[in-house]
Amino acid sequence: MKRGRAVGMSNFLESALDLASRGFHVLPLKPRDKWPIVAGGFKAATRDPEQLALWWKRNPDANIGIACGASQLCVMDADHGLTSMEDFEAWRIRNGVPVTYTVRSGRRPEFGVQMYFKGPVPDSKFNLDGVRGEIKSAGGLVVSPPSIHPDTGDQYVVLVDAPIAPTPEFIKQLKKVPDHSTELGGIDTESRNSELCSFIGRIRKQVDALGEPECLVICLQRNERYTKGPLPEEEVKEIVSKQYRLYPDVHPDPLVTIGGSKTEEKKVTDWRELFHSKEDALNAPPVRFLIKDFLQREGVTAIAAPVRERKSLIALNVCHALLTGDNLFDHFEVVYKPERVLYLVPECSLGPFTDRVKRIGLMDYVGRTFFYRTLSAEGHLKLNDEALSQALPGSVVVLDTAIRFLEGDENSSQDVRAFADSIFAMLRRGAESVVMLHHSPKNNGDSMTLENAMRGSGDMGAFLACCWGTRLQDPTEPYKSASFMSNLKQRDFQSQDFEVTSGEDCRLHIVGDPSTRAVTLQPRKGNKGNKDGMDETAEAVIRANPKLKIKELEEQLKVLGIKRGTTWIGKARARINGTGVTTGEACAA
Repeated sequence: MKRGRAVGMSNFLESALDLASRGFHVLPLKPRDKWPIVAGGFKAATRDPEQLALWWKRNPDANIGIACGASQLCVMDADHGLTSMEDFEAWRIRNGVPVTYTVRSGRRPEFGVQMYFKGPVPDSKFNLDGVRGEIKSAGGLVVSPPSIHPDTGDQYVVLVDAPIAPTPEFIKQLKKVPDHSTELGGIDTESRNSELCSFIGRIRKQVDALGEPECLVICLQRNERYTKGPLPEEEVKEIVSKQYRLYPDVHPDPLVTIGGSKTEEKKVTDWRELFHSKEDALNAPPVRFLIKDFLQREGVTAIAAPVRERKSLIALNVCHALLTGDNLFDHFEVVYKPERVLYLVPECSLGPFTDRVKRIGLMDYVGRTFFYRTLSAEGHLKLNDEALSQALPGSVVVLDTAIRFLEGDENSSQDVRAFADSIFAMLRRGAESVVMLHHSPKNNGDSMTLENAMRGSGDMGAFLACCWGTRLQDPTEPYKSASFMSNLKQRDFQSQDFEVTSGEDCRLHIVGDPSTRAVTLQPRKGNKGNKDGMDETAEAVIRANPKLKIKELEEQLKVLGIKRGTTWIGKARARINGTGVTTGEACAA
């Protein structure tokens, strides 16, 4: 067990990267402060080294915060009652607190310690054997070494560099310190300073736009009610000033419903608050991937196909790549591995799905980084379930299939928008990405577009970051046929069509190199292409207007009475120009 490791103050980025490599979700705070400087606050915390490098390149002196919930941490922050390392060790042993990774805060002259445990619990306060403090877990962040304390200028340092112990049972049973804020008459508390800080936070949320002078008057009146005697007036003034300095944007938090769950929405007092600031834009992350040019982070990816045409098999191959780090289909590189994959498949029972898990080679990951739930499990799991929310930070969620989680009618725009809100809520709670499998309509012809790949309301495809459409080239040979795959929504990245074939182990393998091997969707028996007989005319229009954008070409064709989607136009233009690239517009909707 190592003690007293002080981290150098000069390189916050190196420390942030080290923390991320240990599994902590990290974010930058204002220099010598505890306030996040990125949009989204602690919810924006990440382990992505590229994003961390970008943040600290722009803010090299930024303090380091760790998001407790995303990092699956419970931090026992003991602020009062300890005087030295020896005093801390005696208290720890006396109360059966296990040895774990421990930090000394920058607070001086108090001896404040933060003990890290694995396994989140509800946030609360505690008073244990004369030591008082807070349990910081699912709902906030802690400041990490080598950050600088805003008041003292002293550094946070590691006291005990030990493995993080599981959260002890006695911490889970700790009761909150009684709240005396609503009592009439005297206020009996051992910590007037901490009680006043908590009181300021509560009344600022309750009273709209409470100014600092008005708050000071209220706090001076409250100060007179402490049974241990009032604090000096100058100390009260400093406490109020510090709360407004550290937390300038406290507003009432009316609850709104998003996807069936409650979330907080600030009251807007200035129209500019509706929009991202320039600071937000400068710190915005680039387009990022879990699997390069296939699975985007912080978005929803669909795998769409008719029934029994390998949607689930493709999804399991995606899981295999994410969990093992092997290239997807032997081609697409895994650039970021999530902490876990959550596979929800209420269309299949435990036995058949587990058979596939065994054959593809994922049994060693089950219960560690791969978790699945089939129709054999009791009850119906909703996407806004609080227990599921605890598993979301750092995870990739697979919905097989999406329709089983949509409450209402898939042809209803309103019901689909509510479904989209529930998925976006999962991303806001920390999921890295959501993969949803969806059925294509029957008899959808020999072309593949976003419109005919996604069954139901057009809103179903609208909220996607990417949609991979797939069909068997020969559905009469389901075990031997190659699968055709096409990116039907090339919003943030371009890709070429390709084919994959399946082995007995359920692993899919790409056929050739998509950049040099052109493939097309084979026509189905009984289907006839060019049903309106206007393909030749449409291609002539495309050939005569090489500089028009795809959307403009679509409108031009409509004027001529020719209905063609953007995917068809993109592929036709690529074929005419001989580029092999279906669209030159990376941001096309």
